[in-house]
Amino acid sequence: MREILIVGGGYAGFYTAWGLEKKLRRGEAHVTVVDPRPYMTYQPFLPEVVAGSVEARHAAVSLRRHLHRTRLIAGSVTEIRNRDRTVTVRPESGPDYQLTYDILVITAGAITRTFPIPGISDQAFGLKHVEEAVAIRDRLLTSFDRAATLP
Repeated sequence: MREILIVGGGYAGFYTAWGLEKKLRRGEAHVTVVDPRPYMTYQPFLPEVVAGSVEARHAAVSLRRHLHRTRLIAGSVTEIRNRDRTVTVRPESGPDYQLTYDILVITAGAITRTFPIPGISDQAFGLKHVEEAVAIRDRLLTSFDRAATLP
């Protein structure tokens, strides 16, 4: 049976796996998604999460709830060896291991760019994941509370 490996469970990875589940017949292929997060972030809602207009749970789509026939691995791909058709997976816990594939789909997405400004990665938040949106909102609310107590 063919092995289809999707690296990244964000928007592109989620919809690739979802579409394959609809098109592939049972037994035609195994589909695996490797991503450190168990959900897809719907990024257009993140500013609304920061503003408090939308709850954080509405900006996240559970991979397990929607991908019933897809194997989900919580971890990251650290190495791709295309000649051998293998990848190295670093799981959330436990030792690294190898996965083989017939078809590889790379949808790993992007990370927040911090530019070469000293200290920015320590002080600033990105806005790519639900946790970051919630952290910004918490920082804003805490700052408002502190400001309200000033003379």
